[in-house]
Amino acid sequence: MRVGKIALAALMLALVLAAAGCGRKQAAAPADAGPTVVSTAKAATGLLDNRVVVSGKLEAIQTASIVSKVPGKVARVHVDVGDRVSAGQVLVTLENKDLADRVTQAQAAVAQAEAALAQAEAGLKSARSALENARDNFAVAEANYKRARELLAMGAIPQAVFESQYELPYKQAKQALEGTVPAQVEQARAMVKVQQAALSSARAQLALARSSYEDSFIRAPFTGVVTARNVNPGEMASTMPVITMANIDRVVVKATVGEDHINQLKQGEKVQVKIGAVSAQPFTGVITSIAPAADPTTKAFPIKVEIDNPKHLLKPGMFAEVLLPSSVRKQLLVPREAVVKDGERDYVWVVKQGKVQRREIKAGESDGRYIAVISGLKAGEEVVTAGQESLQDGARVTVKN
Repeated sequence: MRVGKIALAALMLALVLAAAGCGRKQAAAPADAGPTVVSTAKAATGLLDNRVVVSGKLEAIQTASIVSKVPGKVARVHVDVGDRVSAGQVLVTLENKDLADRVTQAQAAVAQAEAALAQAEAGLKSARSALENARDNFAVAEANYKRARELLAMGAIPQAVFESQYELPYKQAKQALEGTVPAQVEQARAMVKVQQAALSSARAQLALARSSYEDSFIRAPFTGVVTARNVNPGEMASTMPVITMANIDRVVVKATVGEDHINQLKQGEKVQVKIGAVSAQPFTGVITSIAPAADPTTKAFPIKVEIDNPKHLLKPGMFAEVLLPSSVRKQLLVPREAVVKDGERDYVWVVKQGKVQRREIKAGESDGRYIAVISGLKAGEEVVTAGQESLQDGARVTVKN
């Protein structure tokens, strides 16, 4: 019985020693493991893509809801929705026979007034010619009168001859020059003024008639595309828009920008605009307007960005994203995956000569792909971007990018 107990104790001791030996072999296994496989990238100077994105909807550069200047019945509609029209092109014609007759009557009145003015001007010209003749006649009569008076004083001619042949013609010529003929000139000049006023009135009436007639043709105010047609022949055109049109050769995005970025923008600056409904590639726009004051409701600053649209691919109402440029400054960058957070601190794993070193850094701004490193790292140093989970300071690694 005693021998059996001793044998049992020996067996249990052997099992304990065997278990201890197995434990020592398992603990030694990690020391024999190979280097950890990691991916790396080199820190390098560059620019962050941290542009601000603001959104808005496309609008036509020009729009117009066209109404008739005068009420009237529609005679003909020359365009339909989608038609491209040029500035000045007739869109709608109203019934205008009465207006055309008024133009004809006004033209006749102008022609009559022009003829009357021409007659009055001819009378004035004749009166002026008569005045010149009266001056010539008076000069001759005055010279003859003076010579005859000398002859009369010498007794060379009788008194009766002097009075009938020299004094009387002199007085008649003087009366014509100083009274009759100038009065005729003034009368003719007044008649010319009256006819000039009559002609001006007739021409004004003609211009009014032509304007009323022209108003019966509703024209396009600019080159663009018809977006709505609201009347048909036979209907009345009054104060409601008959045609709506837009100029989409250029489109504009209206957006708002916060106070943090508004001073970084310049009028005339080119920006990229993404319009996903049309193309994956961004379009180039130009900032054409920057509000000097914030909107009182949104507290943001309205801006306008214009985009060339020669093929009319961009339609008003489409959603657009404007990529605004930020301040451009080169910084030391590492991939976002390389930076590990440890509470409030940031650090990276730096690879040197096949081993890793944990390095605390001061991280800056990020664009989602890269993070700026303010301090703690130099350009060209290699940092781990994947496989950091099991790393320890000084551990050997194998780089596999």
